[in-house]
Amino acid sequence: MNGIDERKETDYADTMEALRRAESALPDFTSSYDGEISRLYEQIVNRPAFRYDPGSDPLYQSYREQMVTEGSRAMRDTMGQAAALTGGYGSTYAQSAGQQQYGLYLQKLGQAMPEMYQAAYERWKDQGDAMQKRLDTAAGLADSEYGRKRDRFNQAAALEQQQYERGEKSYDKLVTLIGQSGYVPSDDELKKAGMNRAQADSLRMNYLQKNPLAMMMAGYWPSFGGGGGGGGGSSSTGGSASAGAKEQVKLAANQKGSGGNGKSRRT
Repeated sequence: MNGIDERKETDYADTMEALRRAESALPDFTSSYDGEISRLYEQIVNRPAFRYDPGSDPLYQSYREQMVTEGSRAMRDTMGQAAALTGGYGSTYAQSAGQQQYGLYLQKLGQAMPEMYQAAYERWKDQGDAMQKRLDTAAGLADSEYGRKRDRFNQAAALEQQQYERGEKSYDKLVTLIGQSGYVPSDDELKKAGMNRAQADSLRMNYLQKNPLAMMMAGYWPSFGGGGGGGGGSSSTGGSASAGAKEQVKLAANQKGSGGNGKSRRT
C-alpha cells in the first residue's frame, strides 16, 4: 500500500470518528432550566382534579356570612314589627314572619352556589393555565439555550471542515507538485499538508524512477560496466535505481554523448 492509499484510509477513519463525536455531542446537552421544567411538569401532571368545597371557598364563606348577618337582621326587624302590631307581645306569627325573612336570605345563598362553583372552577383553571405558561416559558428558554449551543457546535464543525478541506487541498497540491517535478518539500510544508517525510520521499522516488535525467541530477549516478558491450550496472554513489531506470539513464547518456544525431554511444 502506498502513501496515498494510507492517507485515504486514515482520512476515512478520521471522518467516521468525527461523525461519531458529532452524533454524541448534542444529545448530552443539559439546560440550566431542566430543574424548573421537571418541577413544573410534576406539578401539572400530579395536580388533583377540580372539586368544589364550599367550606374551603373564601368567596362562599364571605357571602355566607353576609347573608346570615343580613338574614338575622331582617328576622329581628320583622319580629319587632310584628310585636308592635300585637302590643309588644311576642306571638307565633311574629316568629314565623321572622323565620321567613331569615330563610329568604339563606335561599339567596343557595341560589348563589352555581355562581360560586363556576368562579372556583375558573380560578382553578387559571392556576393551571399559569403553571402551563411557566412551563412553556421555561421550555422555550431551554430551547433557546440549546439552539445557541447547537449554533456554536455547528460553527466549530464548519470551521473544522474548512480546515480539513484546506489541508486536503494542500495535500493534493503537494502530491501533484512532487509527482510532476520531484520537489522536496520543507518540514513546514509537510505539516500544513498533513504529509509525513516518508510519504513525500516515496512520491519523489516514483517520480525519479520515471525520469532518469532527473535521477542523475538528484545524485543517483549508476555506473555501467564495459568489456565487449556486455557489462551490467553496479551500485551508485548516491543511491540505487531499478534495472529499468538504469537502462533509461544509460540510453539518455549515450544519446547526449552522440551529439543528439540519433547515434548511440557504444558501451
